[in-house]
Amino acid sequence: MRRALFCLLCLLLLSACVVDPPSATPTEPQPTPTVSVTATPTPTETSTATPTQAPSLTPTATPVPSPTATPGPEALYDRLVLIDQDRQTMYVYEQGTLVRTIPVSTGKPDQEETMTPGWEGEVGRYVGTFFSFGTWQDEGWYLFYHFGGMLIHGNPYIRVDDQKVYQELDALGVRPASHGCIRLPPEEAVWFTSWQPEGAHMIIYPLTRNP
Repeated sequence: MRRALFCLLCLLLLSACVVDPPSATPTEPQPTPTVSVTATPTPTETSTATPTQAPSLTPTATPVPSPTATPGPEALYDRLVLIDQDRQTMYVYEQGTLVRTIPVSTGKPDQEETMTPGWEGEVGRYVGTFFSFGTWQDEGWYLFYHFGGMLIHGNPYIRVDDQKVYQELDALGVRPASHGCIRLPPEEAVWFTSWQPEGAHMIIYPLTRNP
């Protein structure tokens, strides 16, 4: 009897300790709160920029001519005719300004009688057309005497059927080819006459190179 009562008491105790089974509806898991960590920025060293100065513009000084510089002969005369035999070129100046550059042919240096010597003086009178050494020359202007009259004139020519056939035009500006006179291209001889050179100062530089 006691044993039966003891068993009944145990059953009652067991029934009181039974836990209800879990609900079939799953419980939604709660999200784990995210902890936002604000990183403290490491201070960056700020470099202080040194302002760059704009380059200063120094004005270029205009060179001043030396007071000891010797002016060329073109500065000494109102009108100047300069003949450079080494270049076989004539330069015409007015009031110090070059107004014309003309190829010429001067005297052959083989003999003293045919060479054109260095000379300085004034252009003389107008001669016009003349005949010499078997050829004609136009627009002649007298210069000085040297084994005969020395003139500046147009290139020599011969007459063929009343036509002018010019001789040695290829020598102009290149080599001495005359008998001492100064030859000009035909059209430049006309210009020279129109320039009225009488009385203009002329300088002839002597030939120093081997033509």
